[in-house]
Formats: sequence, C-alpha cells, structure tokens
Amino acid sequence: MATLARTLGPLEATSIVVGGIIGSGIFVSPAITARDTGAPGLSIVVWIVAGLVATCGALCYAELSAAIPETGGTYIFLKRAYRLPSIAFLFGWAGFFATFPGPIAAVATAFAEYAAVILGPLMPYGAVEKRVLAVAVILALTGVNYVSVKGGGRIQNVATTLKVVALLGVVGAGLLFGHPSLARLGPFIPSGVSGGALVPAFGTALIAAFFAYNGWTYSTYVGGEVRRPERTLPLSIMVGIGMVIVVYLAVNLAVLAVVPFDRLVGSTRPAADVLAIAVGPAGSVAIAIAVMVSTLGAANAVLLSCSRSYFAMAQDGLFFKAFDRVHPRFGTPANAVLAQGVLAALFALSGSFEQILTYYAFLDFFFFTLAVVGVMILRKTEPNLPRPFRVWGYPVTPLIFVGIAVWYLGNTLIHRTHDSMVGIILTLTGIPFYLYWTRSRRAGSPS
Repeated sequence: MATLARTLGPLEATSIVVGGIIGSGIFVSPAITARDTGAPGLSIVVWIVAGLVATCGALCYAELSAAIPETGGTYIFLKRAYRLPSIAFLFGWAGFFATFPGPIAAVATAFAEYAAVILGPLMPYGAVEKRVLAVAVILALTGVNYVSVKGGGRIQNVATTLKVVALLGVVGAGLLFGHPSLARLGPFIPSGVSGGALVPAFGTALIAAFFAYNGWTYSTYVGGEVRRPERTLPLSIMVGIGMVIVVYLAVNLAVLAVVPFDRLVGSTRPAADVLAIAVGPAGSVAIAIAVMVSTLGAANAVLLSCSRSYFAMAQDGLFFKAFDRVHPRFGTPANAVLAQGVLAALFALSGSFEQILTYYAFLDFFFFTLAVVGVMILRKTEPNLPRPFRVWGYPVTPLIFVGIAVWYLGNTLIHRTHDSMVGIILTLTGIPFYLYWTRSRRAGSPS
C-alpha cells in the first residue's frame, strides 16, 4: 500500500507558513484597521497585539507539531488532546466545506481581480472572465499538488520569495518617498472617543489583523511528508511567523509614512496607494503583479497543506473512504487534494464564498484556541510524551493566547452574533454524518 513520502524540507515548510499567511490581507487590511481604530498609533498597536497573539499560538503549535509530527495538523492535535473524535471531526467538517476551500476561492478571486490591470487593456475582461481565470488558477494548482508534493513545494518557495520581495518594495517606497517619523503615528488615540467605545473598536480591528496573520498552522498539516518533522515543523513555524511580523509592521509603517491618514481610512488598496504616490501610474501595475504572486502562493499553501486533514479523517474512518487513498505513483493524498480543489473552484465560480467565510470565521479561531488549550491538557495527561520543542514561557504563553482569544471570541459573538451563530449551526450539521461514520466504523465497514 502506498504511503506519503517525506519529501519536504525546512525551506518548503517555512514557505508554506509564510506563503500561507501572506495572501491578499496585508494589501488591504491596513486601511481596515485604521478605519476601525480611528488613529494611526492605535492601528499600529492592533498589528503588534495581533502579531504577539499569533506568536503565542505559533509557539504552542510548534510544541504540538514536534510532539505529534503526523499528517493532519489541527485535526490530529484536537483528537489527541481531547480524546473526543467528535471535536476533531467538526473542525475537519467545517474545514472541508468552508474554512479551507473558501480562502482558496477568495485569494484566487483576488488574483483574477488584480489581473484586470494587465488583461483589461488587452481583451474583454468582465465578471465572467474573472471567475473563469480564478477557477483556472485553482485547477492548475490542484493539478500540480495532485501529481507532486515536491512540485507544490517548489511553487511555494518561488511564490513566497517573490511576495516577500514585493512587500519589501512597498516598504522601500515608503522610506524613500514618504515621511517616516514618529509624528506620523499621532494621534495615538482618536479624539472625542470614550474608553468604553475604544474596546469594541479595537476588537473589531483585530478581526482584520487576525485574518491577515492566519496561516501559521499550515505546515503542521503536512507533518507526515516533512523530513525530520520534530525539528523542521517548529523551525518553520517560528521562522515563518517571525518574518511575517517584521514585514507586516514595516508595511504598515510605510503606508502611514506615505498615505495621509484621512485618505487611508477610505482606501480600498492602501499598498497600491503607496506605490501610486511614490512612482505614479506604474505603481498600479507593480502592485497588481505583487498581489497576483501573493495570492497564487496563498492558494497553493492551502491546497498543499489543508487537504491532509481530510486524508487523516478518512484514515480514521470518519470521512469519505476514498479520501484516505495515497496515489501509488505520485505518493500524494490525491483524492483529498482533488476534492478540495474542485470544491474551491465551484466556490470561485459561484462567487458565494465571501458570506460563508464570514460565517465560519468565529469557528476557525475557536478551534485554534481549543488546540492551544490542548497543549496544557497534554502536559497533564501525557507528561512523558517526547517534546523536542517546548513552548517558551509555559504556561504564561498559552494562557496569554487563550485569554485574548476568549475576549476576541466574546467580542465577535456579541458584535457579530448572527454570523457567528450561523457558523456554529452550519458546523453542527456535521453531527449526523459523524454518527453515521462512527457506526460504520464500529461495524467494520466505513463508507
């Protein structure tokens, strides 16, 4: 029986993390956090806090990935920590139907949107053409990851390198053509706003920042295909999140150095504004190419990594049996990759993914929080489990993440009650299927 091959090294694993985090979010989110906070200084604090929270979560995932270096990532961690397959299953269920194919569709659509800058002057390029291009990108990346893990890793290396270079170009433009100074960070707090109003505004701003930082979990999903995973996975997570934090803060400071704050709060493309002010019309072409490369890498990172959750679920008899198949020639979880790619392509073609992503955003962060709590649970229940990497500052580090996560989730539930509840209900629709697969597994004949 074919098995997954360990063909990914530290470079590919780190590229998955960096490439998975940096998608289209950083090109638009600085304007969202500025608008939500109402002050330059406070908007920077949002990015610092979100980065620190992401680091705390990343450290916890580093310990989990080193101790449990298996294919499946969060699904495997939840199953091991809580010993309730239902919790892990619901994570995978939500992932299959929304939280993984949805982001693929979203970034592929962003790729197609920015391609208009190049293709628009050359050919008719309307809504239909954009959706066709988005689908074509998804299917092309699906094909690469279907036939070769190493090929998907190489695409990730190239795309990640190019997107980091592109963002550094934005930073360079800010330094050369902007007015970098501490004065640009004032006022620190918006005038005329009470402290009681600042808290929910800060929490709302964190939603965009957390979205932009999302992806530090991705290398853990390919734990069964990474060489020396007990060392490589923690290294990829820590190096990856460290690089992203530095780049994100630099980009935000560059935007504030170039774009007047009153213009920034109304912008839909702040990174493009930086280059447009710095180099003129050519900046729009440059940023379009940068976003296209960035979104291409982000889509590939999700395709390469997250399909492994369904593979692991199927191996446990808790998902469609066909998904546990390893291609005898290519050594990839071929059916899981194909199913995820096709579903993402359908989302992109229909244009229905944006609202679904909003519904599941609460649940996505909720399951990450459960995994971080799992670090503390496993320290109690499995104290002798080999841990090549241990969380720095334990137990303070996971407690910081959990504390801020609980506040963030509570704030989201209060201020986005409808979206959060819809996501919860849609996730719970997986319970009948879980019961069916559980009975089938006990009977010895999973479907």
